[in-house]
Amino acid sequence: MSTTALRNAYLEKTATTERPCYICMKMTTKVLTAKDGGDFFYVCTSHLQDPGFAKGEGYPPVPTPDAIAAVAAIKKKRAEAEKKKQGEAAAPATKSEEETKSHAAKFGSAVLSGLGSVATKAATSVSAFINDEEATKARIQAAELERQQAEARKRPAYWMLHRDIFYLRQNEAKKKNAKKSATETLDGLSFPKVPGGR
Repeated sequence: MSTTALRNAYLEKTATTERPCYICMKMTTKVLTAKDGGDFFYVCTSHLQDPGFAKGEGYPPVPTPDAIAAVAAIKKKRAEAEKKKQGEAAAPATKSEEETKSHAAKFGSAVLSGLGSVATKAATSVSAFINDEEATKARIQAAELERQQAEARKRPAYWMLHRDIFYLRQNEAKKKNAKKSATETLDGLSFPKVPGGR
């Protein structure tokens, strides 16, 4: 530990060995190190997600304007697809009724009822295919957004500890510094040797 005062700014890193979490003693590889290098401790990811433990600077990633636009486009496409689906569901019904009346005069009502149901099923399957294609595009865009966010999480993130947790870190640093200075002071003193008894 350095003798300078700690700053409440920590960098998240991943260690190669597991050690117990500073708070709950669960084994973890996540380490928070001070930006100035004066302090480090292991912490599990569940505590990093807890706002009562620390607040992240750049974690979770701040959505970019492109990501916000992609999400808005997905919502817009879904709304358009719903409107289109409702409009197409109403339109085939009116067309099939008109067709039913014209065909009923020619072929009879028995033949026409079968044709009307086939036409309605065909229109429904076409609209479902269009909606599935739009939904697939929306899912692909959402997956791309999630991938970008996961990639952003892999980058080192800076954290500011909650004031109570930071107070504990400061106290621990003070104790280590006091112990170190006491050891240095004792090493510097020369005590008289114990007299030999002959």
